[in-house]
Amino acid sequence: MLRKIVVGLLGFTGTLVVLLLVTVMLQQMPMPDASGLGIRYWQDQPSGGGFVSALTRQLGFAAFMLMNMWVLWFIPLGGLLLTLVLMNREVDSSEMAVYLERIHLLEHALTEARTNAELYGGRWDGLNSKFDQLFEHSAEVWLVVDRGGGIRRWNRAAVDLARRFTPGVGDSLEGKPLSDVVANAADLSTLTAPVRDALMQGLVTNGEVHLQQVGQHFLVWIFPLGDDVALVLRDVTHRYRDDAFMRSSERLVRQLVEDSVRPVAVLDMNWTYLYVSRKWSDVMGLDPHEGLIGSDHRVKVPDFPADRRVIEPQLQEGKRVGRDDERRTVKGREMLLSWHIRPWADAAGRPGGYIFTVLDTTEHTRLKQQVAQAEERENALAYSDALTGLPNRQLFNDRLNMNLAQAYRQLGKVALFFLDLDGFKAVNDQLGHDAGDLLLKQVADRLKGCVRTTDTVARLGGDEFTIILSIRDRADAEQVAEKVLNTIRAPYDLNGKIADKVGTSIGIALYPQDGTQGADLVRKADAAMYAAKQGGKNAWRFATQEITVQG
Repeated sequence: MLRKIVVGLLGFTGTLVVLLLVTVMLQQMPMPDASGLGIRYWQDQPSGGGFVSALTRQLGFAAFMLMNMWVLWFIPLGGLLLTLVLMNREVDSSEMAVYLERIHLLEHALTEARTNAELYGGRWDGLNSKFDQLFEHSAEVWLVVDRGGGIRRWNRAAVDLARRFTPGVGDSLEGKPLSDVVANAADLSTLTAPVRDALMQGLVTNGEVHLQQVGQHFLVWIFPLGDDVALVLRDVTHRYRDDAFMRSSERLVRQLVEDSVRPVAVLDMNWTYLYVSRKWSDVMGLDPHEGLIGSDHRVKVPDFPADRRVIEPQLQEGKRVGRDDERRTVKGREMLLSWHIRPWADAAGRPGGYIFTVLDTTEHTRLKQQVAQAEERENALAYSDALTGLPNRQLFNDRLNMNLAQAYRQLGKVALFFLDLDGFKAVNDQLGHDAGDLLLKQVADRLKGCVRTTDTVARLGGDEFTIILSIRDRADAEQVAEKVLNTIRAPYDLNGKIADKVGTSIGIALYPQDGTQGADLVRKADAAMYAAKQGGKNAWRFATQEITVQG
C-alpha cells in the first residue's frame, strides 16, 4: 500500500514537472500560437511576489495552455496511465532500470529541444536585426502608427519628409502625431481615413496621393499590424514632370556642358557620350568635326584614364576619383592634365553614369616653374656675392649658426677661418681694378677646391674671406690651413699678366674651445688673422696659439 502511495505521488509530481517544462519551452520557441497565448496570459498577471507566487502563476499558465492547446492533454493522460500501471503491478529491478533509462532519454530530448529553441531564437534575432537595417536605410518612407495616432517606428526617409513639412522637427518622431510628418490638413485627410479603416476593420489600402504642401506624388501602402498600422510611401513625382519642362532641362544641361570653358563629358553607365563640351575633342586629341554623341569613350580614347578597370568599382560605389598633373602626349605634344570623374544619378536616385572633367595644367605648371626659378634666382642674389658667387655675409652668418647648432647636438667641433689676402692692394694699384676682380674670382675658386662640398667658403667683402669647417680635432684645421696657404700663394694669370706675390693671412677660432657663439668666434678669428699679418703675413694662427709663419 505504501509503495502505491509513493508511486502515485511521484507520478503526479513527474507529470506536473514535465507539463511545466513543456509550457516554458513553448514560450521561448518562435511559434506564433504559443507566443500569442503567452502574451495574452502574462500581460494580465501582476509582477513581484516570492517563490510561491511565481510558482502559482506558472501553474496557472500551464492550466491556461491546457485549455487552449488540446495536444498538451497527452502529457497528463500519459502520466496518469503510466502511474496507474506502476501502482497496480509489481516492478522488478530490471523493469525499473528500463523506466529510469527512458526517463534519462526524455531528459536528453528535452535538453536538446531547449538548445534548438535557443539556436532558432538567435537566428530569429539576427534576421530581425537585418530587417531593421533594411527598414532604416530604405528610400521609401516607413511609419508605424498606434491606435492613438502616435508614431511608434520610423526611418530616415520619414524624418526627411517631416522636415519638409515642419523644419523644426528633430531626429526622433517617437510618440509624435502623424500630423507632424504630414502637416498640411488637406494632405493629412487623404491618409487618416485609410489608417482608420486599417485599425478598425483590418483593411489593406494602396493607391496614390498628392501631398500639395511639398508638391510631391507618392504611392501609398497602408496595412494593419495588430494594434498598429504601417504606412509606406514611395516618391513617384518624376512621373508627373511636364515633358516640356524635361525638354527644357535637357536643353539647358546640354548648353551648359557644350559652352563650358573646361573640357567636360557626360557619360552613361556604359561610357557612352551623352553631352560633350566643345573643348573636349581638343584635349583628347580627337577630330573636332566628328560627332561624339552616342559613341563609346573607351573606343575613342582607350588609354584615358589608363586605370579604368581600377576606378570603375569605386565609381559604382558612388566615390569620386581623379588625378592631378598626369602626363599625356596628345598629337605629339606633351601635356599635364588634371582630371576627375564622379557618378551622377537620375531623378529616381538610380545610377545614371559619370561626369568626366579635364583641365589642361601644362601652361599653369610651366608658369609656376618659372616663378619658382625666378624666386630661386632672387634668393641666390640676395644671399650670394655678386662678383665671386660665394655666400655673402648674411648667408655666412646663417651657415655658421647652423653648423654650431649641429655641432652642439652631435658633440662635434667647428673651425672658423678668417682670411685676408696679402699683396692684393698692389695688384689693384699696378694692374687695375679689373685685374683685382679677376684675382678675387680665382681666389674664390681655389678656396672652394681646398675644402669639401659640405664646408662653406664665403666672401665678406673686399679681399676678406671666411671658411667654416666641420673637424674632428685641431690637426684637421692645421692641415686645411697649410693647404690654403700653398694654394693661394701659387702665381695667378690675370689676362696675360702674372701676379706671383699674392698670399693670405689666416686666423682660426675653434668651437667650443674659443667660444660657443658665432659672434665670439668671428671676433677671435679676426684678431688671430691680424696677429698673423703682423707676424709677417702668409701665415696662419690659432686664436689660442703662437703664429706659424711659412717661409
